[in-house]
Amino acid sequence: MKIFISHSSKNKILGEALVDLLKNIGIKDSEIVFTSNTVYGIPVGQNIFNWLKSQITENPFVIYLLSEEYYKSIACLNEMGAAWIIENKHAAIFTQNFDLSSKEFQSGALDPREIGFYINDEERILSFVEILREHFEITLNPLIITQSVRKFIKSIDQTQIDEPTVMDATSNNTKSEIEDKIKPANVSTIIESSNNIIAELNDIENQFTKFSNLITSKKLKDEELILLHYVIERGKFSLMTGWQEQSEIENIKEWEEIHDISPILSKNYPSILKRFLIRGFLEVSEVTSYGNPKEFKMKDEIAEQLLDLDENLLNIINDCLKRNHYEHITQTTNNDDDLPF
Repeated sequence: MKIFISHSSKNKILGEALVDLLKNIGIKDSEIVFTSNTVYGIPVGQNIFNWLKSQITENPFVIYLLSEEYYKSIACLNEMGAAWIIENKHAAIFTQNFDLSSKEFQSGALDPREIGFYINDEERILSFVEILREHFEITLNPLIITQSVRKFIKSIDQTQIDEPTVMDATSNNTKSEIEDKIKPANVSTIIESSNNIIAELNDIENQFTKFSNLITSKKLKDEELILLHYVIERGKFSLMTGWQEQSEIENIKEWEEIHDISPILSKNYPSILKRFLIRGFLEVSEVTSYGNPKEFKMKDEIAEQLLDLDENLLNIINDCLKRNHYEHITQTTNNDDDLPF
């Protein structure tokens, strides 16, 4: 497996800083594909599009370095589409000023609900390094990792300082000063905002339909159905994650034992949360002081329906529990065996 950094050439400096971070934590040069540097780019004599296609179809770990410039680049969007179709392992990293509410991002190939992180978020980058460890040989020295990440953050912050101020071609006003003078919202902005609100309302209306269709079409795994039973029975639709995740798993283990259920929910809890997030069934309800999720909750439009599910949906969930019934073997001691007669 290689790491393919999908980026706009206009974000080359940020991409180079990312390459340095990868190398510093132990990723080999031969495992990095970064087309803005010939050392990690396209071999001499290779056709650019055929070579990129071969790299993507070899299932690399794709890092999407997302920015305004990225979404303006046809080449970048083609890379994203090709990588998305074959479902690569991937991570979305946002440049410092990237607008998550932008129309391009919200309607793009990547699911906007999937968790990404800003390039200068130290804690999330440390977590990202641990994700890479599952696929690559990363240094085991925590001090090297910490120093490498801090060096990376420092270089990212420096690029923002060094960025030239954009000047108006006809005056001495800076771009920010010009924007300050254009305060009133124009009609097209208002229309776009209204359309976004309407789209959001339609999404809410269709969310439970999507949810129930996945159940009736039997596209949810057993552990996902068992999680639904778990939250329904508790009548509490929040689920702990992050540093609280182990506490939730211990609660689930106790619940599984009481109900004689096979421990597939407790064993797969982190991956189930991720799948529910991607499908849009969960949303962040509590965060740490660093802004990282520590609790998710079922979307309101789903939670409201879960306590009053129709009989068909309930039967599917209950049948799943029956399939995963687990007989706990209790060891008993026969005191008579200790008698000498």
